[in-house]
Amino acid sequence: MKIATFINTRGDVAGFHENGHICLYEKLSGVWTKAQEIHLEMNMDMSLSGMKNSLTIAVSQLDECEVFIVSELKGLMHALLVEEMGFRTWKSQGTVVEQLDNVFRHEKDFAAKKENPAIAAEEQPYGSVARQKSCGGGSSMPGKQSVPQGRIYSESGGQIPKPLPVGNIRDGHYRINLAEVLNNDPRLNSKQVLVPFMEETPFLKLEILCDHPPRWFSTELKNLNLMAEFETHDTSGRWLKLVIVPKTC
Repeated sequence: MKIATFINTRGDVAGFHENGHICLYEKLSGVWTKAQEIHLEMNMDMSLSGMKNSLTIAVSQLDECEVFIVSELKGLMHALLVEEMGFRTWKSQGTVVEQLDNVFRHEKDFAAKKENPAIAAEEQPYGSVARQKSCGGGSSMPGKQSVPQGRIYSESGGQIPKPLPVGNIRDGHYRINLAEVLNNDPRLNSKQVLVPFMEETPFLKLEILCDHPPRWFSTELKNLNLMAEFETHDTSGRWLKLVIVPKTC
C-alpha cells in the first residue's frame, strides 16, 4: 500500500499553508520507505487559484496512490483532495511512522468491510468507537453532533448520514450538518451524502451547514432543477448555511 502526506521543513505532518514536501510512502518488507518526494510551494500570500494549481501539479506526480494523511479534515485543500482528486483522507496522531501504521491498519479494515457490506453495516455503524480509535483520538474524534443525522446504507460498506426533517415531515423542510458529517468520516465526500437525497427525496427546503460550498454544486443543482436560494452564516457563526430549494420555473 502507498500512502501520501504533506511534511513540513521540520519533518512533521502539516497543513498546506507552509512550505514542505508531499511524501509518498510504501511499506516494503514491513518497513515504511519513502518512494517519492515532491516539493510543494505554498504561502499565505498566494491566491486560492494559485494554491489549487500548485497542489494539482504536485499531486499529479504521485504514483498509484489513493490515500492521503492530512493535518485537518476541512478547508479548501482537503476538499480538493477528496472531491476533485479522489483521495481517501485520514487525520492521525503521533510520529509520521505511527500515523502511517494507524492508517494502514484501518485501510485494511475498510477494504475488508467493503468486500462484505453486510458485516460492515452490522459491526461498524457510523460514528462508532472504532472510528474514534482509527486515528488516535484527539481532534479527530467524532464528538457530539449538534444537528441529528439520519442514516442510509452505502455500497461502500458503511452508513451514510442523510438530511432529517425539521418539524412535520409534510412541510418538506430538511437539514444536515455536512461539515460535521465529513469531519466524522473522511472516507465520505459531499456528493455521496447529498446527491442521492436530492435525487430521491421531494423537499421544499434543504438547509446545509458546511465550511465551504461544494464545488460540484452549480452543475448538479442545475441538473436536478434546484437552486441555492441564499447562503449566510448560521446563528453560531461557525458554519456557512446554504438553503436549497426547487426551481419554480
